[in-house]
This record gives sequence, structure tokens and C-alpha cells, in this order.
Amino acid sequence: MIRKKIEPELGKKILGAVPLFASLSDQDLSALLDKTNVYGYHKDEIIIMADEEIQQMYVVLKGQVRVVCITHDGQERVMALRHRGDYFGDMGLLDGKTDSATVIATEPCQVLLITKSVFDEFFLDNRKTLLKVIEMLCGRLRESWLFHTIIGINDAESKVRATLAHYSKTLGIQDANGVIINSTFSHQSIADRVHITRETVTRVLRKMRDHHEIVMDGRRFKLTPTFFDKYEKSDLYKMLYADSNGH
Repeated sequence: MIRKKIEPELGKKILGAVPLFASLSDQDLSALLDKTNVYGYHKDEIIIMADEEIQQMYVVLKGQVRVVCITHDGQERVMALRHRGDYFGDMGLLDGKTDSATVIATEPCQVLLITKSVFDEFFLDNRKTLLKVIEMLCGRLRESWLFHTIIGINDAESKVRATLAHYSKTLGIQDANGVIINSTFSHQSIADRVHITRETVTRVLRKMRDHHEIVMDGRRFKLTPTFFDKYEKSDLYKMLYADSNGH
């Protein structure tokens, strides 16, 4: 595990793009960076163990981590994926209890560690920042409900389609030809998220490419208007978003 200080100007640029820190001034960001460290983790390295007592939170600066539950037979059950700008460990920091999940680096990543004392100093008296924390927690709850429904259906193609559509909302960048999901997803990470095999994901994605629903923008997925047209006509979409409009 690598422990280092982040270069101040780069650090302010990265943190300034994270909604949690949007209300902090340049001076506050500089002071925050002076009291924190960046940790580097290798692929599949454990960052937090389930039931570990922690008084700190982590902000993903680069890469991706997975939040998992380890079953009695040693298998991972993926509960969530966290990307650049996301944070984790905050539940234990807020209520002083242990976290029930294990967090593992899905790929090489860098995370910023914020201790409880630093959190109390910079965030407890900042109403805008606390509202961002509440907003994030509500978003996670909704995401948990969403994937609970997705995992429960039997159609693999619908599972993959709904997963890509979800991340197009949370990580998407609109361009003239569709929506780019601004994070890399391996076939295995998608498979783990919705509890199907990697081979099945590969087959479904190949079919979507053949039908011009998705294209690759470097290592990132781009979802075309055809993808959204087909998704919004599906029974799963109608079930998930019966009371909402648009994508």
C-alpha cells in the first residue's frame, strides 16, 4: 500500500470536481489536503474488511472499487461499485459502528483518506456539504433497491441493459451520438454486479454491438440512441420507471 501526499494544485482540481467538496473554498481545500493522505491499492487488494472498526472515510480519486459481502463459502457477492468521486466508509464515521461490507480494489486505484477528526473539522459545520452527504446516502439506497430488482429478474440481456442504463445516468457524458459512461467496466465487473457469468455478459454485449446499440469509446461504453429507444420500450424499464420520465 502506497501512502503519499497529493500534489496541491492537482489535488484541488480533483477534489473540486467531487460534489462533496464543491462548497469548500480553495483555502479550505488546501487546508484539507494538508491533513490527508492518498493511498494506492493494487487490483484485488482489500481496502476495508467487513466488521472492521474504522473512524475514517475514503474518497476514490482514481480507479474503481467494489463493495462486497463475503458468503459463508468464501464467494464474493457484489453489492456496489464505487468510481472516481465516490466515497465509502462514511457510515462508520457517521454512526461509530462497524461496516458490514468488505471493499476491494477492482483495478489499481488511489483513494484519499479522511479521518473523523478532519471530517468533523471541515464538514460538520458546513450545511451544504452535509446535504451532499445525505444526498449521496439517499442515492445509494435507491441504487440498492434498483439492483435488488435487476438481480431478481431472469433475463440476462435485460440485466445488462438496465445496468448500463443506470450508469449512463450516474456517470454519463452526453455527446452528439449518445451517452458515454465515464468509467471503465470489465465484463467481469458487470457480471459480478448482476450475478451472471462473464461469458453471458460478453455474449449480450456482442449482440448489442452488432445491433448498433453500443460502441466503444476507448475503454468506455457509449450508448447510442438505439440503445435507449429499445430500453425504454422494454417491460423492465416500465416496471422500474413507471413514475418517471426520460433517461
